[in-house]
Amino acid sequence: MTWRELSDFLNLQRLAMVPRPISEFARIGEKAADTFERLEKGTRESLGEAVRRFATTKNWPALSDEQTVMLYFRLSYGVDLAMALSTCTTNLFPALENRDSEMIQWALNEAWDYPGLPHTLRVFSEKRDAFGNDPKRN
Repeated sequence: MTWRELSDFLNLQRLAMVPRPISEFARIGEKAADTFERLEKGTRESLGEAVRRFATTKNWPALSDEQTVMLYFRLSYGVDLAMALSTCTTNLFPALENRDSEMIQWALNEAWDYPGLPHTLRVFSEKRDAFGNDPKRN
């Protein structure tokens, strides 16, 4: 799988999802970034395992609403990251031929820890002071 193919594959996974808006998980008076952090912390371990299972079976296990919305963010970051890597001409990040499972896990788990999570949280803090109704914008 090339980085471009990975980006397209992850995008198809993301498009198949219908996450609830993250605002529906907010506690009274909770800011968007705080809700995001709480959900990420609460789903981190189980979602990491779900990604590992998906990477080998290409089927998602049953996910809670909280896991679904957080997976949506991981997929969004993974799509953008893989697309960016597909344009790299220095071979600094070579595609792992015949190792699709490892590429999926790297894009959705390892790269999520850093820089994906800090980047997404920063975006939340800077741009999402108020909640909207579109989970794709939240």
